[in-house]
Amino acid sequence: MAKRENKYAKVVRQEETTNENFGLGRPFDFDDWFNRIAIMGTLLSTIILLIFRQVSGTGTGSVMLDSVSYAAGFFFAYLIGREVDPEPGREWGSLLGAFVALGLEAVMGVNIDGVIGLLWVLFICRMLNRTSGSRHRIGDNAIILGAAFWMGYVGYWLFPIITGCCYILESQIKEGYYRSLYLSAIAFAICAITGRNMEPVTLSATYLYLMGVAFILFLPQLTMAGFSTAKDDRHNRPLIRSRLQCAQGIFLIGTGLLIYFGGDAAGAVFLPCIGAAIGTGVYLLVYLLKKKQQEEKK
Repeated sequence: MAKRENKYAKVVRQEETTNENFGLGRPFDFDDWFNRIAIMGTLLSTIILLIFRQVSGTGTGSVMLDSVSYAAGFFFAYLIGREVDPEPGREWGSLLGAFVALGLEAVMGVNIDGVIGLLWVLFICRMLNRTSGSRHRIGDNAIILGAAFWMGYVGYWLFPIITGCCYILESQIKEGYYRSLYLSAIAFAICAITGRNMEPVTLSATYLYLMGVAFILFLPQLTMAGFSTAKDDRHNRPLIRSRLQCAQGIFLIGTGLLIYFGGDAAGAVFLPCIGAAIGTGVYLLVYLLKKKQQEEKK
């Protein structure tokens, strides 16, 4: 009787040759002028917004904490936008999302917990879509699980649960890593430590409208991901489209659930994600319209 093939063997052999603690890190190329615009935009927009809030008396407290939150919101919206829409030629969508996020933060405020929450979103997306060209490693898992623990500890109890579900999903999709199942068990065990916040939460209608707009505008990305030509950083191989779609789906649904069960505080944390979804979604429509016009002219 033939030996049963291990569907994970290929992935394991590919990763055996490296001995890195981090696999989801991506190089930040300063020669890329989109990255340069993102850096300059982070600095300038944060300074302008801080001055406006201090002059108008609408600051949320510490100037230092506000500046970190605004800068993180803008920059993470750009980075997350590049993960959920990594298609070459659509980088403007990520920048648009960053400015949308900054505008939303200017109106609705910021949450210092957002820095940890947004880092979690970024690494979850990279774990699923593998834009780095590598699977998640011990350092990446420490960041993901540590962020999930901290967010659960400060009251956002759904973080560890969604983290566990993401690890299970990662293990089952194409080229999944079987040890992700063990990591999902750790994530669910964190729930026993952090517990569940039984206090009622308030979610304003504004966040519901924003989530609805973001969902509608971003939904075409899931379809277009099936035709993606984006490649990973490490091996320059085409991204696995099913993995990219999973990352987009988790980004959209996971963010919505976290806001719905976390209330206005969670909404302030994920304003950059809403901005990234709106920005990339709007630019995709513009991109498709321009492409259609060019085809009609030929």
